[in-house]
Amino acid sequence: MAEEKIWASLLHIGTNMWRDKDAPPLVDDKYITHPSGTLWEDEMQFDREVFDRVTDELPSLGFNTVVLDIGDGVRYDSHPEIGVKGALTPDELRELVRSVRAKGLNPVPKLNFSAGHDAWLGEYERMLTTDIYRQVIGDLIHEICDIFEKPTHLHLGMDEETANNQAAYGHVVVRAEEHWWKDFYHMVDCCEKDNMRPWIWSDCYWHRPESFAKKMPKSVLQSNWHYWALKGEKGDEGVQSQCFRAFFGLEELGYDQVPTTTIWSHAGNSEQVVKALSDAKMKNIKGFMTASWVLTHRKNYHYILADAALLGYAKELYGDTFE
Repeated sequence: MAEEKIWASLLHIGTNMWRDKDAPPLVDDKYITHPSGTLWEDEMQFDREVFDRVTDELPSLGFNTVVLDIGDGVRYDSHPEIGVKGALTPDELRELVRSVRAKGLNPVPKLNFSAGHDAWLGEYERMLTTDIYRQVIGDLIHEICDIFEKPTHLHLGMDEETANNQAAYGHVVVRAEEHWWKDFYHMVDCCEKDNMRPWIWSDCYWHRPESFAKKMPKSVLQSNWHYWALKGEKGDEGVQSQCFRAFFGLEELGYDQVPTTTIWSHAGNSEQVVKALSDAKMKNIKGFMTASWVLTHRKNYHYILADAALLGYAKELYGDTFE
């Protein structure tokens, strides 16, 4: 019997994964609906009613998984200093996870440990590669496993760890080769000790292709992302782009993939990417994920559902073509 594919929507519970605490606001119009356009938020930015309504609808759109970006949206028992004002308690998050599972959706936690998206860690974001940092990482991974009651996966983020992606930050960190792998292997070990499959964005392959091929464990599920048009109207953001070609490089290397799409940059993105990978007869596609990249607010309800509906439509057209 064929393994069931993952059809996932990424939803946000925590907020502070895109902006350094003391960074100035962004003024570029393209960030208006994007989490990175917000300032640091000292209070919780999450509407449970909207979350419930969205997750009510996801199964009817063809989804079986929801990836929950947690960050500082929970006041961890192991590190209560991390949670923002109004953050969920572990018991509240546990109840939310159970409600998702009762709807037929597999809840997968996400804790982004990229140096470009870890402001939610508070003081610990400035302790990377240290023993203290690795202890905190282990504590959080173990606790989130307990709260989610033995989830199948843990998404570790690990995307956009570049100086350019931190250009507006007050504290810029990019781990060099050895340090990146040492921290990352610790995360993988923590996941596997709790029987969760580690899952990451595939940016490491873009920036360290040779190192990736030698050092990335095959056990790590890859989410390469491509958010732009594939018809050539956006130049190197189309089929010739580094990020699109990465799908094929990862396939050749034998990594399991859950490619990620979005409505945010191009409304036709989900359909185009799913079709392109279907036409290529990819063998290691384990499913697809879409990310609207907006906060779980009432004003974004229809936008989040539209994002999901577009991947759901692509699933209807091409989902059965993946082995």
